Amino acid sequence: MTAVTELLKFPHRIGLGTWKMGAARAERAREIAAVAHALACGYRLLDTAEMYADGGAERVIGSALKDLGAARRQELFVVSKVLPQNASRAGTVSACEASIARMGCEYLDLYLLHWRGSHPFSETLRGFIALRERGLIRHFGVSNLDLDDLAEWLEAEQSLRVAPGVRCNQLYYCLEARAIEFEQLSWQRRHGIVTMAYSPLGQGGLADHPVLRQIAHARGVSAAQIALAWSIREADVVAIPKSVTPQRLDENFAAAQIRLTAAELAQLDRSFPAPRSRQPLPTT
Repeated sequence: MTAVTELLKFPHRIGLGTWKMGAARAERAREIAAVAHALACGYRLLDTAEMYADGGAERVIGSALKDLGAARRQELFVVSKVLPQNASRAGTVSACEASIARMGCEYLDLYLLHWRGSHPFSETLRGFIALRERGLIRHFGVSNLDLDDLAEWLEAEQSLRVAPGVRCNQLYYCLEARAIEFEQLSWQRRHGIVTMAYSPLGQGGLADHPVLRQIAHARGVSAAQIALAWSIREADVVAIPKSVTPQRLDENFAAAQIRLTAAELAQLDRSFPAPRSRQPLPTT
């Protein structure tokens, strides 16, 4: 089964992001419980990175997965990312080994370059190839790469005769940030690259936006659920909102079942117009 096929199955359309988890010791038990609750209510996609709290978020996931059996682990799709300063061939391998050790998960389903740095893409790819050959990762991808970067990445893959290649690009995408819709989403679609939307609820305002609240009230759901349903309205986009609150975790996961009507989508387009020209991606 390919990364694309796996990511677009229902349980993976809404995953759990872990940015900012693991930073405070006082929150550790609550965060571990949140990951465990997410797994219990149906989440199967877990996203993290070595950058998050210097590996702290990966340790939170590791604690939540500690007593998970091999059969349950096979149901999950675990994602982590290598920092650009570590993305040489040897550095990529070492970083992945460290992430796996922190999570105790034996392998990663998807390993991403977090954003572009100084190391050539060919070096990072060589690291990914070595990891895949050892069975430490099943698939690889990228994050925060714009169209020019992606084209260069594909050239590096062709030069190294890598197949299969990149099948996911993780990007900031929500109603408040639609820059990728002008060119990038359609380009990625043509190349079979899934978009994984991080911060799909924006910077917090979407959960209380009056237009979203109006649509949500008519449906008996929350504004946040409408924002999430919008973010995955296209079949090749998945979203990874972060929460440590059980009720919000339940609501976020249930948003995958909401299908917005044409009238609702038009209303959202009027309130959050898509860009009419190419715009730079935000950095993170």
